[in-house]
Amino acid sequence: MSTSQTSIPLTALRSSVRLGDRYTLAALDAADTPLLGLADGDRPVLLPAGAGHLLVAAGAGGGTTSVLRALAAQALALGARVDVIDPGGDHTWARDLPGVTYLTRIAAVHDHLLLTVAALQDGCADWDGGWPGRRVLLIENTGAIAYGLRQYWLHTRPETQLEEAPGVEALAVLLATGPSFGIQVLAGNPRGDIPDLGHVPTHQVFTIRLLGFGGPALWKRVAPEIWAPPASSLVPGRLHLVADGRATAVQGLYVSDDEARALACGLPLPRRTA
Repeated sequence: MSTSQTSIPLTALRSSVRLGDRYTLAALDAADTPLLGLADGDRPVLLPAGAGHLLVAAGAGGGTTSVLRALAAQALALGARVDVIDPGGDHTWARDLPGVTYLTRIAAVHDHLLLTVAALQDGCADWDGGWPGRRVLLIENTGAIAYGLRQYWLHTRPETQLEEAPGVEALAVLLATGPSFGIQVLAGNPRGDIPDLGHVPTHQVFTIRLLGFGGPALWKRVAPEIWAPPASSLVPGRLHLVADGRATAVQGLYVSDDEARALACGLPLPRRTA
């Protein structure tokens, strides 16, 4: 199998990329799609304009929550609607924001996923390929959500003959067909696998992947097209973006909860001279 890889020395990257920094603001000002972070030489690394799903596979402290927060806030600023599936309370910054459906209870997540799939099947989705009209699903941990959906169905519908919880099946449908209808999943999962989606490999469902704090086993699950895996780093927010058969080292954009709310609402951002 032919593989390719771009490996950038870790020392060439900044140790942090904060919202108010001059080099970050310059990248944001020039971007028409969310900024993931900066590569070497302060090169902006952007989320591809299409609606392909993104997976962040990183251990504790690897930057999963901050990356998802920054991307979701920018998606809102660009006109997308964002469904925040947040039973763990990791994204309270999004609560009550315009354009956000904020879901904390598994029962509500179950119903919302089924209604979203039903809307697709009824032909109600209308999307022209841009950010306005796009629906973004932010899911902090797909494994925990799938487990919660199964437990909910087990305890509320014990007489069912279904082999799989409908909420998990609905999530699988959205992952498989969502991009054609402008539905984009931004997900985190420290293991980097997909719960019960048959034999479809992770890299075929998530065309955009960010890996951090992981060894060869994680790379084999999430990005088998990259060989040999680049060395990991202990710098918080240091990740590798994998897309189109290439791996690029990037320092992820960090925004605080307050900054995320301001960014999502299109408010003026603080500017630093550093």
